[in-house]
Amino acid sequence: MTDTLYDAIIVGGGPAGLNAALYLGRSCRKVALIDSGDPRNLAAGVMHNMITNDGVTVEEFRRRSRADLEPYDVTCFEDVVDTTTPAADRITVTTSNSGTLHGRTLLWAAGVRSRLPEIPGLPELWGKQVFECPYCHAWEVRGKSFGVFGGEVPSECLAATLTTWSPSVTYLTGARQLPDDEAGRLRAAGIPSVTDKVLGVRADPEGVAVSLADGSSRTFGALFLHMDTEPRIGPLRDWLGAEDLESVQIDERGRTRHPRLYVAGDLGKNMQQATMAAASGGLAGMAINSDLVREDRPGSLYDLPAVPE
Repeated sequence: MTDTLYDAIIVGGGPAGLNAALYLGRSCRKVALIDSGDPRNLAAGVMHNMITNDGVTVEEFRRRSRADLEPYDVTCFEDVVDTTTPAADRITVTTSNSGTLHGRTLLWAAGVRSRLPEIPGLPELWGKQVFECPYCHAWEVRGKSFGVFGGEVPSECLAATLTTWSPSVTYLTGARQLPDDEAGRLRAAGIPSVTDKVLGVRADPEGVAVSLADGSSRTFGALFLHMDTEPRIGPLRDWLGAEDLESVQIDERGRTRHPRLYVAGDLGKNMQQATMAAASGGLAGMAINSDLVREDRPGSLYDLPAVPE
């Protein structure tokens, strides 16, 4: 346990948390950054659409970002948060290995967990021949045929978007009856559907082979799908009073209905992209700094709008 009072405790060492730490460190704030080391995009291996870092590995991006923090008063903890406890003037965070930390503010940037459909073979191909984000991965497989699985999470808009990268896109319904609006968008995009249940996927010299319930197999250069996600907010649940942080976020800078709690990255109201996550971390960092100025020097900054009921 330490008696140090941090200006901000940041939970999550991805683009959002790292950029927030940079903003706050450069604002002469004392920062604790807690990172569990299991980023959502680790399976993908590399990052794209991050200017000056396009194609860099996830590990290298995190190493470079940590190096950028070294000149500032930012302490990094490789650890897992067990509990968070709010009080009038601070939030207390307990960790598995680093003890108890106290912060004037808490920025939660721990992200979400992706939940793959229960299709045999899918986990082994995830991030290799099977992807979710076209902007992150479609360039590398451009021109090949794409399968889009829409069995559990409707993905017809993903399929239509992928026509930018491939002239051959096929929608796999997973034997789900498509509602009229979903089927209509597929027709408008000129995308054919395969209606049989998907039994499994496996690697193929052409990319990925999809086994269907009728005994046939379809081969694609790559398979795309949207996934359900689970917010990584376990240590907040006892006092958050909500299923996620997006529902309690009150402005574009990551403020929430809970005093001293902020959100950035995939948990907030922004598209789940590394560049957007980093931007939201910067916005949250500025919000935290200005709110601490308001607290330390009352009346020195304009009043924030009242929190809507």
